[in-house]
Amino acid sequence: MNKVTKVQSVINLYAEMERASVEPSEKYHWISSKCHRQNALASISRKGKRIEEMSLGSFKKYCNLYIDGGFDEVDLLRVKILKNFNQIETKENSQIISVSKLEIAKRKIDALSRNQAILIKAYNELNSITLDLIANTNDNSLDYQKHQDLFSSYFGLKLAVDNEE
Repeated sequence: MNKVTKVQSVINLYAEMERASVEPSEKYHWISSKCHRQNALASISRKGKRIEEMSLGSFKKYCNLYIDGGFDEVDLLRVKILKNFNQIETKENSQIISVSKLEIAKRKIDALSRNQAILIKAYNELNSITLDLIANTNDNSLDYQKHQDLFSSYFGLKLAVDNEE
């Protein structure tokens, strides 16, 4: 890569960084994702923007020569972009977490309700089968009453009673 290409690359990257610092949006993710380290910033390559990858030493050299404030200015801008995008991500993540916790709780409640309904249905089917057997034998009505009381205490249910007669 020749000197002119490196100079143009540094100038173009700095211009894009200035735009990203003023307007933090998803379209500048390609810059913000590289702002965590100086050498990652120097490794950015975007052909459409005429930005070429170079070593950190070359990047610092050309920044010092062709950017007002030199590499120190570029580094301050890098940190500013990183902070701006981290704040945006933190805000988005906190909103996502609160929604997802609520959604998880709803799913757990639904699953528990379905499990309870399945158990009750299975028990009622089993109960209807054994009811005939208990009714046909004598002296088992007390056992059947204990059985119903136990069922009610397990499932937290009260059996319906028809009082309209």
